[in-house]
Amino acid sequence: MTQPNPNPSEPATTANPASDGQRYLENLYAEPRQAYTFHYGYPGGFNSWVAEARPVLQRLLGLDNMTQDTADHQPSVRLGEPEARDGYSLQLGYIETEPNIPLPFWLLRPQGQPGPFPLAILPHGHDRQGHNSYAGVYQDESHRQQSLAMDRDVAVQAVRHGFLAIAPATRGLSLAANYVPDTFDRHGNRDCRSYLIHAILAGRTAVGERIWDMMRLIDWASDLPEVTTETLLMMGNSGGGVVTMYTAACDQRITMAVPSCSFSVIASPQGRIYHCDCCAVPGILRWGQLYDVCGLIAPRRLLTVNGVKDQLHSETEIMRSAERVGTIFDAAGVPDHFQHRWGSEGHRFYSELMWSIIMSAI
Repeated sequence: MTQPNPNPSEPATTANPASDGQRYLENLYAEPRQAYTFHYGYPGGFNSWVAEARPVLQRLLGLDNMTQDTADHQPSVRLGEPEARDGYSLQLGYIETEPNIPLPFWLLRPQGQPGPFPLAILPHGHDRQGHNSYAGVYQDESHRQQSLAMDRDVAVQAVRHGFLAIAPATRGLSLAANYVPDTFDRHGNRDCRSYLIHAILAGRTAVGERIWDMMRLIDWASDLPEVTTETLLMMGNSGGGVVTMYTAACDQRITMAVPSCSFSVIASPQGRIYHCDCCAVPGILRWGQLYDVCGLIAPRRLLTVNGVKDQLHSETEIMRSAERVGTIFDAAGVPDHFQHRWGSEGHRFYSELMWSIIMSAI
């Protein structure tokens, strides 16, 4: 029964802000709006989808603008003296991926082995000591214990598995690569959000700039005489997993991608967003979903890992995304090149699980 309007001068309303907002988001994120989301009926099939979808994704990421911005720049690399460690050498380097961006990285080489070595690029997420954590370079005993408890020393793990490993700092996520800090506290005192805002004002994205850095490192490392690019692994946790997924989608030199605790969807139909603001790509949900980004990795190999106790993600959305990625790899004719695995804990690496699959695939 309709309730009488207590104020006849105002029209009666049945508005419910919560349900109206829900319908708004469901309409806004509806799959028919996503021009490049993959489905079996895509005109021309998988190969046509890849040829059409990848260039648009690269443009949304701002990579086309970065190519123009850096047309006259030649990346340069400076390397410090190598330090002997247990079975490998450790060397600090800097690569100027664009003018005034001397990105630091650790280079780990196997010792006592003839080579050539497969290459591993290992971007980190929201960890202010991220590239140090990955390379086993610790501030103190507390940092060491925390890193080892979460399997974060993945560059050390990689070099001990026979890879030439590079652990780069990730722009906006590391103290060593914090070029645009939130100086005026305009972005919630979050440097990574400051990085996003400044990037999109220039027609870029924070994710795109991180991808750019990884690609320039691959350019340089691929020319090293002790490297073979027949196997090129990229692996990272959390925000490093986001960089891994997008870089592997754009750069076909990566032969195996292993994003950890980052695989899901960009946003659920209910509007839940699963990644930090700094991972936002303007207009991405008019292009497709994160499972479409991952689908562009086919026919190469993709292993996605999530923790069952990771509160940042939804099991329902992870499984929905895995099903869609499986569909794309099936359409590419390589259903066995995609695997999803669950780790038993939370938001962390699962080294024993990941390396057994990596090494069996190469």
